[in-house]
Amino acid sequence: MEAQIERGQLHAITRLYDAALKGDVPSLLNLLGEDPLILDRCIIGKSGSFMQSPLHVAVNFGHVNFTEEIIKQKPEIVELVDQIKRSSPLHIASTKGNLLIVEVLLAVNPSICYTHDQDGKTPVHVAAINGQIEVLRILLKMEPQAAWERTIGGETVLHLCVKHKQPKALKFLIEMMDDNELLNFDDSLGFTVLQLAVAAKQSEMVEFLLEHPKIKKNAISKKGLSAVDIHKRSRKDVIQDEKIWKHLNRANALPAKEALKPKKDRAWLEDQRTSLMVVASLIATMAFQAGINPPGGVWQDDLPYSGTIDKMTRMYIGHDAGTAIWSYSKDTAYSFALISNTIGLISSLSVILLLISGLPCKRYFLTFLRIILWISVTATAFTYMFSVSNLTHEDSGIWAAITISLLAWLGLMGFILFGHVVRFIWKKISWRKRQSIIKFCKRCYPW
Repeated sequence: MEAQIERGQLHAITRLYDAALKGDVPSLLNLLGEDPLILDRCIIGKSGSFMQSPLHVAVNFGHVNFTEEIIKQKPEIVELVDQIKRSSPLHIASTKGNLLIVEVLLAVNPSICYTHDQDGKTPVHVAAINGQIEVLRILLKMEPQAAWERTIGGETVLHLCVKHKQPKALKFLIEMMDDNELLNFDDSLGFTVLQLAVAAKQSEMVEFLLEHPKIKKNAISKKGLSAVDIHKRSRKDVIQDEKIWKHLNRANALPAKEALKPKKDRAWLEDQRTSLMVVASLIATMAFQAGINPPGGVWQDDLPYSGTIDKMTRMYIGHDAGTAIWSYSKDTAYSFALISNTIGLISSLSVILLLISGLPCKRYFLTFLRIILWISVTATAFTYMFSVSNLTHEDSGIWAAITISLLAWLGLMGFILFGHVVRFIWKKISWRKRQSIIKFCKRCYPW
């Protein structure tokens, strides 16, 4: 008895699939009248010996009326995936480009746009692979975020357009989405859409991508290659190679070695900026302390001025509390020490102010700040020499030491200046050599 029932149910399901194959709506309604649970049996039993649901079959053959009726009877059937590639009915409709069926399926449940098959492809992916632009328009209008879904290999819908040679779909997606982040996504191997187009010798796509203002033309893959490097290492195709090289050259695309140089330069500039700030702050602190605590100290009391003249200082005896003792001497060393200390303070404070001003921290700007610090360091050295001379009794060989130190200091400054001049000249010569090589290459390879 049970065997007869099972044979009867199997026969009914077979008739259902025949109806789906033909798009026979009356047969579907008759079967539902005979067995209202026949669609449930298909879902629960995973279509029995069949690999797809009746809806998959109807969608595959483009039977719109049958699709509408079966969805009306069982809406959740739109979510069912087959046992072949785990594709949903929307995958099939998107592949075939049947717009009416796509709209019918999406009206039931828009989230089926995110259904992945066994390869990780969504209906958006299969529509792009097959160049179904109008299907893409409907899908992304309903669920724009579906364009962000990736395959198992980490590929975006843009990567798939390149791999399956669908330039029109690629242009449509980029213009419709206007998503700069999606445009520069890389796959699991680290290749961007531009790099993949270069490797696949798709000159039309390369040209279109390089014309986009937000494309990262110098992006580096996980293997450390830029689009230019990939072009040089890829298989040779004379016609396409010339076109792609022309597009890359026009866009000023760079090899990875040159593209990474700005990042290293920024790190170097930041290190230099930090070093200058530390040195300038230290010198400013030293100069400030020397200014408010002069060598020899300050008077602790007031002494009214009298008509008596001191034989040592040749000044009238008398002083004010808090003033520098050294300043009452006619020795010009105090004036020089005060001037050099002030120069050191102002120059170091100027460097600090310029560093926190928010101005672009470029190489030439740092060179200017470095020169100011040279002045500040030199002024600090002179302040020290003049101050020590005041703290030394009579000669005591201090001036000989100061003279030797001064000559050594001037020699060091001259050496540094000479080194920078030689470096500048060498860079100029190297730049001219590069320019001559570039001109030669342009004459030999005008494309």
